Amino acid sequence: MGLWLDALRKQDTSVISHAHSDHTARHRRPVLTPGTRLLLGDYLKRSEPVELEFGETLDLPGCAITLYPAGHCLGSAQTLVESKVTGERLLYTGDLRVQPSPINEAHQQVPCDVLVIESTYGRPDYVFPPQEDAVGTAIRVVAQWLDQGAVPVVMGWRLGKAQEALYHLLRAGFRVACEEGVYEIAQRYEEAGVDFPGEYRACDGQFREGEALLFPPGKKSREAVHTITPERRPVRYLELTGWAAGAGVKPWGRGRPGDASLPYSDHADFNDLVAYVEAVAPRQVYTVFGFPDLADHLRRKGYSAIHLGKNATEADRAFQMPLL
Repeated sequence: MGLWLDALRKQDTSVISHAHSDHTARHRRPVLTPGTRLLLGDYLKRSEPVELEFGETLDLPGCAITLYPAGHCLGSAQTLVESKVTGERLLYTGDLRVQPSPINEAHQQVPCDVLVIESTYGRPDYVFPPQEDAVGTAIRVVAQWLDQGAVPVVMGWRLGKAQEALYHLLRAGFRVACEEGVYEIAQRYEEAGVDFPGEYRACDGQFREGEALLFPPGKKSREAVHTITPERRPVRYLELTGWAAGAGVKPWGRGRPGDASLPYSDHADFNDLVAYVEAVAPRQVYTVFGFPDLADHLRRKGYSAIHLGKNATEADRAFQMPLL
């Protein structure tokens, strides 16, 4: 029996590290945490899911797997695969978030021999400011727009970042109307035991004075917002995205509506990724899902590191450790 990690095509057995669609498929036997199962809902109704609590081990032919928190969103997990033949420990992080979150399980450092780590923000220019600074700025901006009579729209991805934004907005005392999908996922967070500190509702097509709106990015969201807001009422958009930290902000297409953009992410930034590698001390590193720069930086620090992906460099394809 083969074991897959975040396979995007249906497999017999595959770990699903978290519930974002770019890491999931309808496997016959998906291995996942209860939090991820809760978020996926009916998506796996024809599957035979194997739920593992964090720290619980599943024995498979030739190996054992254990899931540990990744900090990225509710239920997100790193996967430790231990060979029963050699004892080698391979750790696959999936999407990793090192900084604390008010609604997610805190990540855990897992020592390993081989590390497969995401590099979404694996370039040195993607270093985020302290989260409390970005949140504080977002709160001040939303309050200012409300005082000016504008409708503030906070934009963050539907699963994970939007619920964190919801938590921070509510804690600051705002009333929030959420896009329906954002609201439904927040309800799943509540089922998992997360308490949101204030009132929020699903946006029902009716505008209510003094509310902040919370929507995912995209054309459909912009159209929905303009449908429910009064004519001639100014609408202001605040983006929460890690891409705001880099020299080249990654746009959401032409004509994106952001009036303000803040570097807030549910991924690790470059410095956090490097620190994580140093903490778990692997002898071999593979970087995936992002920039090859992280692997290059790790090689200069003496690690055997290779980037896997279409954007791999010649150094990744023909890397040899320097003699010491």
